[in-house]
Amino acid sequence: MPLERGNAPAEFVMVSALLVALVLGIMQVIMVGYVRHSLLAAAAEGARHAGLADVSPEAAIHHTRDLVMASLSPNYAGDVRVDRSEVLGIPSARVVITAPFPALGLWSVGGVLEVEAHAPLERAR
Repeated sequence: MPLERGNAPAEFVMVSALLVALVLGIMQVIMVGYVRHSLLAAAAEGARHAGLADVSPEAAIHHTRDLVMASLSPNYAGDVRVDRSEVLGIPSARVVITAPFPALGLWSVGGVLEVEAHAPLERAR
């Protein structure tokens, strides 16, 4: 009976390389989703804060930046804007966060990710 030699080591290398690439790709998609969700949650909370009657836009920007820095990185808290808008005829506060797109983990190689949130303005009594 002749000795049979297999290609198991070569097949293992080829299959494991594809598997590692697939796992890294899935992890990156999850990372982008996490960053977008964190920015959107911070923008929504910042809009609710900006909608209060006794809160200035600068205080709302500071609050939103603190939330972004707590959940992500200071690099993502650079461009936060607060202004007034109208949604369905209701005066609202709008918070817009523009952050780098996370292309390699949390590092960006270009591109931006922009989220915005609205909250109704509180009436002063």
